[in-house]
Parts: sequence; C-alpha cells; structure tokens
Amino acid sequence: MGGVFTPGMRVVCRDAEWLVSRVDAAGSYQHQIVFCTGVDDLNRGHEAAFLTQLDQIKEVNPRETALVRDESNGYSRSRLFLEAQLRQMPLTDPAPHFEDMGAFTPMDYQKEAVHRALHQLRPRLLLADQVGLGKTIEVGMILSELIRRGQGNRILVLAKKSMLSQFQAELWNRFALPLVRMDSDALSKLQLKIPASKNPFEVYQRIIISIDTLKDIGRYAHFLENTRWDVVVIDEAHNVSGGSNPERHLSYRLARRLSRRTNSMLLTTATPHNGKRETFGRLISLLDPSAVPDPNLQEYEAKDIAPFFLMRFKEDVKAEAGSNFSEREVVPLEQTTAYASEAEEGVYHQLAHIRQRVLDREIESQAIVSWGMYKAFLSSPEACLSTASKRLAHIKRQDPDSPEIEELVLLTRQLDQLTISESARFQALIRELEAMGWDGTANSPRLLMFTESRVTQQALAPVLARHFKLKFSDKEQDQSQQTIAAIHGGMSDSALAAAVESFGTGTSQVRLLLATDVASEGVNLHHQCHHVIHYDLPWSIITLIQRNGRIDRFGQKHSPIIRYLMVETREGLLEGDSEIFQRLVGKVEEINRSTRTGESVLKLYDPDKETDAVGEGLVTNREGLKRRLDDGTDCEAGGLESLLHDASAQGHDDFLDFLLGEDDGEEAVDEEPTGVQDNSRIRLLSNAKFFEDGYRTLKAENPDWPDLDNTVEQLIFTPPREVARRLGAPWVDSEMVYGASAIPEEAWPVERQLFFTESPRRANAAIQAALAQKGQWSRELLLTEQHPVMK
Repeated sequence: MGGVFTPGMRVVCRDAEWLVSRVDAAGSYQHQIVFCTGVDDLNRGHEAAFLTQLDQIKEVNPRETALVRDESNGYSRSRLFLEAQLRQMPLTDPAPHFEDMGAFTPMDYQKEAVHRALHQLRPRLLLADQVGLGKTIEVGMILSELIRRGQGNRILVLAKKSMLSQFQAELWNRFALPLVRMDSDALSKLQLKIPASKNPFEVYQRIIISIDTLKDIGRYAHFLENTRWDVVVIDEAHNVSGGSNPERHLSYRLARRLSRRTNSMLLTTATPHNGKRETFGRLISLLDPSAVPDPNLQEYEAKDIAPFFLMRFKEDVKAEAGSNFSEREVVPLEQTTAYASEAEEGVYHQLAHIRQRVLDREIESQAIVSWGMYKAFLSSPEACLSTASKRLAHIKRQDPDSPEIEELVLLTRQLDQLTISESARFQALIRELEAMGWDGTANSPRLLMFTESRVTQQALAPVLARHFKLKFSDKEQDQSQQTIAAIHGGMSDSALAAAVESFGTGTSQVRLLLATDVASEGVNLHHQCHHVIHYDLPWSIITLIQRNGRIDRFGQKHSPIIRYLMVETREGLLEGDSEIFQRLVGKVEEINRSTRTGESVLKLYDPDKETDAVGEGLVTNREGLKRRLDDGTDCEAGGLESLLHDASAQGHDDFLDFLLGEDDGEEAVDEEPTGVQDNSRIRLLSNAKFFEDGYRTLKAENPDWPDLDNTVEQLIFTPPREVARRLGAPWVDSEMVYGASAIPEEAWPVERQLFFTESPRRANAAIQAALAQKGQWSRELLLTEQHPVMK
C-alpha cells in the first residue's frame, strides 16, 4: 500500500508523477481510492484514480532529495538538466520568433496574423482571408507560439468532415503539432477504455473533430460543460454564425458553449458574413461578448471589430507571395461551348413552353417548374428526367387535373429518348479532354471536374470510363483505387478522405476526380492538379469561386487552367440565357483580380439564394438580373461589406503603429526600451543535439534500447517499446492512454521508425515527396520543440 495518502501529496504510480487531489475510503480503513492529477510532461492535467490494493503508489518525499555529483564527461548530464528546465519555461518575449517555426517560408501577411493574436491578452481572432491564402498555416503559426508560451497545451479543432485529415496532416507535417482525430466511432472506442465517469475530451490534450459529430449537444453537453481548453479553433466558421434563428442552430450553440470554456479562440472563414449585421456580430461576440455594444448585434463600428478581424485578398498579397501564386488561365468560352442537338432542341422547346405557360399563369409558378427542370437539363438528360419524374408523381397525387401533368408527360417521354453520352455537353467534354491530352493513362494530367447533380455524376462516371476503355466501380471503397474517382456527400468520412488523399498523391492511379460540391469548400487539391472543368455551371458566384479555389491557391506551382462547359440553344425564350451565364463567369474572373468577395456582387451571401435569384431573374426579369450582376445593390449588405474593409484596414494600421512605436498619433520613440532583458528563449543545445544527447544518456541506463542513427541531416529514431507506448504507437497494446504525448495513428510510418531533420528545406521536400508518392502524411519531420518526442 505504501502508507496513507492525503490531498496535496506528490506520488509516483505507473511510472508517472501525480498530485493527489482527493482520497476516499475503498471499502475499509485499510485501503484508499487515490484521485490524482498528472504533473509531469507526459500526463500533465490527466486525471486518474488508483486503488491502493491494486497499484504500487509511492510518496515523493522532498526530504529524500539527494544531491548527486555529476561525473559525466564535460558535465553533459548537468547541461541536459539545465536545457530541460529552460525548455519547460514559458516564453515571455512579447514578439514571436519565426525562425525554425515549421517547414514553410512565412509571409509577412501571415506573420501579421501571429502578431495580432499575441498582442491580445486572450488571443481571439477571426481570420477571413480570401480562399487559398493559407489560413491553416496562420493557425499553425499562432498555435506554435501559444504552445511555447504555455497557453496551448489543450487544443480543440472543429472542421468539416471532408477537411479533418487535411487539417490534421498540415499541422503535423509543417509544425509537428499532433492532433488526434476523433469521430463518433473513435469516441465510442475510447469510452470503452476509460472509466464510465471519465470525460473523453480530457484524455487527449489536442483533438480534431467534426462539427457534425460534436454538435450532438444532448450526447456530449455534460462532457463539454466540464472541459476547459487553452485554444479552440473553428474552421469554416461561417457555419456557426447562427443563421436566422441562433437558438435552434446547433452549431452556433456549440460554438457559444466552447467560447465560454476556452482562453483563446481562432475562427477561420473566407465568407465571414451573410450580408446581415446581426450574424457577423454574432461571430465577433463569440470572440468577445463585449466587443459589439448593441445587445441586438446590429449597431457597431469598424473600431469595435478591428481588434478581432483580419481580411486580406489575393491582390493585397500578390506581390509578396511571388511565385506562390500562378496566373490562372480561363479557356475561352467560344472553345468550350457546344450547340444543342436536334433531339435536345426538342426538350428545350418543351421546357420553354412550360416556362411560357408559367408566365401566362396557366401553370402554378414554382421554382422546380419554372426553372428547376431547365437547370437540371443543363446538367444532363438523366438529371432532368429524375427531377421531372418526381414532380410528375407529386402533382398526380396533389392535383390529378392539373394542366402541368400533360406537359410533364410529354417532357419525360422526350427525355427517355436521350442519354448523357449523346448530349452536346458530353461531346464538348470529350473534345476538351482530347485537347488537354487526357485519355486516362498514367501520362494524363490530373483533372478536377465538378457537377452539381448527383444523378449526373452517377451517369457521367461510367460513360466516361467506357469511352476511354477504363474500369469503373461505383463502390465508395474503390474510388481511391481507380482512374476515375467519384466523390459525394453521401460517402463515409474514411472513403471520402481516402479518395481525396489518393487524388493528391503523385503515384496514385487516380487521374480524374469527379466531385459534387462536397469538394468545393476548404479541400486542398492543388498539389498534383492544375486543371478544373465545370461540367455544368452552378448559378452561384460563391460556388464558382469556391470550386476554383481548390486548385487556384497559395503554393500552386503551375498556372491553373479553368474550363466552363456551355451549351447554346436556338429556342427563342431560352436563347438569351447564355448571356447571363457568360456574365456569371465574367464576374468570377473580375473578382479574382480585385479586393472584393464573391458575395459582394448579388449581395445574397448564400449559394442557394444566389441560385434562386438567377433562376427567378431568367424567368421574370432578365434585364434586371443583368443590371444586378453589373451594378450590385445598395443595401444593408453593401454597408457591412464596406465596414469590414474599413475594420481590416484599421486593424492593419493599428498594428503598424504598434510596430513603429506610435500611440494615438505620438511620434515613435527613438530610444531603446529599458528594462530587464528577456532570456526565455535561451537554449544551450539545438533541438537535434538535445534529443540526441538525451536519448543516449537514457540508453546508457537501458542498453537493450535501439541505437539512434544519425546522418548529416537526418536522425532515425526507433522508439523503444515503453517510449512507443507513450507516443500512442498503434502496434503497442496499452490500457493506459497517454493523451499528452500521443502521435496521430495515421502519422506513423510503416517502418515503425521516426525520421527527423533540422533543415526546413529538407522537411518541406519530404512533404512534397509524400504528396507525390504516398499521401498526405510526411515521412520525415522538422524536429521542433513541440514534437512529442521532445517531451
């Protein structure tokens, strides 16, 4: 048993040091339940309960501390001890240091985000840079500095399910920041390994999880209420702004709950508002409830939100980014436009006839009738047939005498005679594929192709495969292993991640990724691809910009080449629609060259609302829609857009004043600042030298441990079983979960070895090699202070 334990004691149990927080009797006065909190680097903050009749618990008695003479060569043990103590000290230097922060070259605009965050007492920031400017890198930079300052031990990242693997791998590869991915299955498995009363969110210190998983308030609320975080990061934060009814919006309620349980908070989004002052004010209030003075979140000025808001555009940083951005090329619409066949013209004629009867009020005006089926036909005959058949079945049940029925019967009869392989759009696609040299072989360029319709995707993939004599399976588990991979929102997280990762891997056989809009937001697809084809045209500027941003982003080494497929009809009532579609494309390219958001054109701030506006405009007011596309509208949204530009500019100016030493217009101070010099960054040894000397010192006491291999620029580390267990190696069975030091399971190389370098250049090359050969996870990492092996 080892004695009687009381709160406040330090004890050693299971090779770790703990602080006793509570003691209960265990059935008799002879035994105790000892409740402890971890205090060493491997279990700090971890809570556990030990039974004295089962565990060997030893009191740490300070009176038994003995001074031991250091007889090591050159006092190497003393230097290691001093170095370890220095590395445990939180940094106190107010300025961030970017040298050796990670495997990347930081841009000045990215450095500004770090400065802005650290300038706050509680770092809370909304990063609203344009699509493709590297917001994930900015998050990694801020997290690295917070960890160095002792403010980032417990981190929670919320992201969309399609983004989990990418976000996780990016922070690991670039910064050696380990985020353990948790989904519903992982949480269930973890709860089987821990006591029923144990909070699963306190086991691992750094977690990434899907918003959809965590917003199950009823299931996880009691755990979240009792969990505190140092930093919470919410990616694509516009999804947690609350919409029109925040109290019924589960994602907003989750974000609000977490904002109260964390010290620092980072929100990232390229679409920071939906045109309503209230919803944007809601995001700012997550960062600081007192920032917006109006309780209704309607009245606020640029100076109120400037400290928390950062928004830059490609044009703002283009000169600095240099070769990290490539000029994109849009293939002229004249080349990518086809003319409808005679059979298709018959369908267009029938669709125009239905539209005319709607305008004449002979048929009830509903979106699906007036323009919904037309939009579906612009995608494929199969998509239109699916839509029309569902509408026909519905109207037969609702109103058997409706004049709409005879029109729909004729339409479905015509559509039955058409297939996607005979359509003008498919023929245009084949011409473009041949022009770019795509034939499905290993020499074909990687191609990303979007379609809005799942029905079109189901019809297009096999037809395309047959045309090029390729094998195709529609099973989700096969998508990552075939030339044409089709991804959609109905896929499982693992299958979706596998297909996306395979497309981004150079040696993969996937040459064409046929995606619905599940891949249009957030996913990085530019590493091996610079071609995108819009098989059908979404009637939303927001969606088009998001789609193009998958390959036109920071780090793209080739000129992105974009193709918009169009089909012209001679049907009179529909003939002018192509001019509207051309203006949509033109606006997208205009915005790409400006400091405006895509939402600023129609000022609807929602892709579905933009689609509805374009559809209604085509039917009832084509000239009004043209003016709206050309001029925009003057409304609440326009005022908010201007306010955000002013706030971002004001925050930038305040930041420059701070750097120059100016305050409220006073002149910069020339004298050097006085005071005590900051020594918190002093190091006696480099990261590699500290790791190498430390391991060899331990190996001297454990001669059966593997040797540490050292080349000129690389360390190869084979973790001994005990170390591997603490690092969460998947091949080591362990009842104990070391949440503070766990490396993501996906990051472990198959060799069961860890490869390190001190060269950012070499680490970055390893990342590129991984993307070219085996996937998102790099085999060799930069050895940074926050890597788990350094703990």
